[in-house]
Amino acid sequence: MYTTRRHDAVIRPFARLGTAGLVLLTALATGCSAAAVSGGSAGSGGSGSPSPTAPGPMVLRSQEAREIFQDYADTKAAADAALDDASIRMVQTGPLLAESLAQYAVARKSGTALPLAGYRNPTFLIPDTRNGEGYPRWFASFSKREGRETDRTAEVHYFVQERPGSPWRAAVGGSALTGPEPAPPLPPSVRYEEFAAPLPDTRYPQDVVRPGTAMLPALDRAAAGAIRMSGSAAADRRVCDTLAASLTTTVPGEPSPAAVAADREFASGPFTTGLRSYAVGLSGDGLRRDYTYRATDAGLPVFRLESGGSLVMCTLTRDHRVSTPGGERTVAFTAGSDTDVLLGGGSFRRVDQRGSVNALVELPAGQGEPATVLSGNGYDPQILSATGVR
Repeated sequence: MYTTRRHDAVIRPFARLGTAGLVLLTALATGCSAAAVSGGSAGSGGSGSPSPTAPGPMVLRSQEAREIFQDYADTKAAADAALDDASIRMVQTGPLLAESLAQYAVARKSGTALPLAGYRNPTFLIPDTRNGEGYPRWFASFSKREGRETDRTAEVHYFVQERPGSPWRAAVGGSALTGPEPAPPLPPSVRYEEFAAPLPDTRYPQDVVRPGTAMLPALDRAAAGAIRMSGSAAADRRVCDTLAASLTTTVPGEPSPAAVAADREFASGPFTTGLRSYAVGLSGDGLRRDYTYRATDAGLPVFRLESGGSLVMCTLTRDHRVSTPGGERTVAFTAGSDTDVLLGGGSFRRVDQRGSVNALVELPAGQGEPATVLSGNGYDPQILSATGVR
């Protein structure tokens, strides 16, 4: 998930566009917090959310989930190193597979290697058989990147088994902020160098935590450890369509009435109002940018929160068109960026990109309360395709 990419576009000969995506990947502090991802008492149920039933046996044992996760991590590491489409298809499906195949295609075309790092310290969200009845079956994991075990973010993966006997594969990936702000550094006169923070790791983006990023709320587990599921998953997932409508915009330009109405359904934050402000901030160069978001319902499970609310992972596509009004200028993307590689370099009067976006959303228990987008990769989505008109 953490690949360092640049999607900057430039107006020839001088001006530059900003990065083409938003970072819905949030960063966590020291390990996954117990309240957030691994424990807590069962919630009592909020308004509009059915009371949970007594749990049955879990869909799979924790040890089985751990073995599935480790096989995924090992196979992905080998596939990333070799840019091996066949191997990654063995352990990924859905949006996550599309992202990996796009990364491999760009890396092969540019002759570059992907940054490599393993996953560490996984914890699991495993439904009981009552909530996970039938197929496809799901579970989710939170983990840390190797070398970044004390980072404020955790990687999130949703694993699916499509039918009895079929392999478990990772379908969606994202992140969540699970740690608080670190304490401010000591002044130089009392700083102990052996406790100094390490230098940033250049293998990972450094802007995954933005001001106002909300921490992952506590999840609702039964006494036996099974994660409780929302009793209204299909209705809960409709928040993804609303999020897509709220983010769809043209810059420069005024937001549509539909976008304004959808925006009222969300709390202000870095991945809603902040993301749109970021897009508006790119408009000073005279280029037109059209952003169209669409929800792609992957049928993901909806986990219940201790508060009685729900945790929804949204998968979206973002179609982003950059054009030069009047046609007197041209647009080019930074050499070596994903878009530049896919286009084969050069300058264009219009460029159309398709990107893969994820967003982790907290739905409140109370009716009429705004949802909160906890994390996402909207500032820097994985580019799946790009075409240009010269």
